[in-house]
Amino acid sequence: MKKNDFARKPEAPILKTGAGTTGALDERVDAILMASGRSRRFGAENKLLVPFRGKPLARHTLDLLAAHTAYFNQIFFITAEEAVRKLAEDMPVITQIHNSNPERGQRESIRLGALHAAAGYLMFFACDQALLDGATVLRLYAARKKGAICLPEYQGKTGSPALFSRTFRDELASLKEGERGKDVILRHLNACIHVPLESPVPLVDVDTREILHELETSWRHKGPPAGFRG
Repeated sequence: MKKNDFARKPEAPILKTGAGTTGALDERVDAILMASGRSRRFGAENKLLVPFRGKPLARHTLDLLAAHTAYFNQIFFITAEEAVRKLAEDMPVITQIHNSNPERGQRESIRLGALHAAAGYLMFFACDQALLDGATVLRLYAARKKGAICLPEYQGKTGSPALFSRTFRDELASLKEGERGKDVILRHLNACIHVPLESPVPLVDVDTREILHELETSWRHKGPPAGFRG
């Protein structure tokens, strides 16, 4: 059986920016921006601080979420380094959480986010997806369903952000050493809703300097990539 045999298509309609989203807390979403780690593949410099299109890489995700606050109960920014924390110090809509154990890897950021979340859904963001757009975020938001995990998908490939029902909060908050959010997904494939995208662009993460250089060069000479809606 292929993994996509488990996937269900979203049933909810796509919400438009500006639509009212007030309601019971169990229908709301907490956004968790994970910005504690470093990419060994990128090199010694923290990639979240590297400029892309005029601002640090992580600031693109921060600005995207700040522009869609109506859809979120709270927006948490989990950091370990002071320089990264400062990227959001002028943004009162962002709640800062300090990660004092970044050596534990992604599981620590997930744990902190899960423990602080109070809404019915938790949406986890990496902060190296500078081409992630509001349309993708709202598509996931609209697909949310109790007991489900919503994942963006393009031609069979899934990525971030990932939206978890609160059903999985305790499991996310108690990951074992070496585990990541992906392990929770793999344990609950039958709960996954794959949300189809028209383009792979929103899923691009900047893991290496080569990817960053390619994006910068392409943008400079050709403009935004096809499928970018930011």
